[in-house]
Amino acid sequence: MMTKKHPNQMGSYVPISQKEPHSIITEQYRKLRTNIELSSFSKEIKVIALTSTLAMEGKTVTSINLATVYAQSGMKTLLIDMDLRKPKIHRGFKKINQIGLSDMIMHGLKVDEAVQIVDEKLHILTSGTKLPYPAEFLMSDKLKELIVCLKGKYDRIIIDTPLMTAVTDASIISSFVDGIMIVFASREAKLDIAARVIKDLRDNGANIIGSVMTRVKKKDHNYAYYYYQYSQ
Repeated sequence: MMTKKHPNQMGSYVPISQKEPHSIITEQYRKLRTNIELSSFSKEIKVIALTSTLAMEGKTVTSINLATVYAQSGMKTLLIDMDLRKPKIHRGFKKINQIGLSDMIMHGLKVDEAVQIVDEKLHILTSGTKLPYPAEFLMSDKLKELIVCLKGKYDRIIIDTPLMTAVTDASIISSFVDGIMIVFASREAKLDIAARVIKDLRDNGANIIGSVMTRVKKKDHNYAYYYYQYSQ
């Protein structure tokens, strides 16, 4: 899957699925959405997390565009930024990150006090006030209870998580979502690192529902196919 901008350019990023809803690239995000829906045979995949193995592989860009195409399909969608150390979701929509997820848990804010509205079907919940111990926050029962509450209010919840090789946050998050996807950048991802990440997620009980290859060129097709097979 290709992205319009390199993920380190989030400051000026406009989701291509919003800017060019009929483009070939946006269609790839729609195919990703369809593949996720078709993968839910035994249970509904309602809460989906995205992680990556390395920095700047397109994890946040993919999260933003996936949430956008879900909303465009008519599903009420919430995009949550759980990358508490380096949040970026708000920048993708030119929103502020003053009140968000952490404030809901720490200060008891209600959903309508913390969630920001992009349009009728797409809402975002930024990371909120910076926390000293993100991992402890992510392991809290209050967060799990909040996710259960949000599942009752939204058709789909997309969660942007930190990359797997930096901190344990993504592994923690994977334990309370319905499915997790791993984002790889073409010709940058390392098979040994990917194998370790997949093992760590499975050891933690994660439901790995697939992988996404970003910045793919025509000459990368064989490589991308091999990588997709390897990650299952």
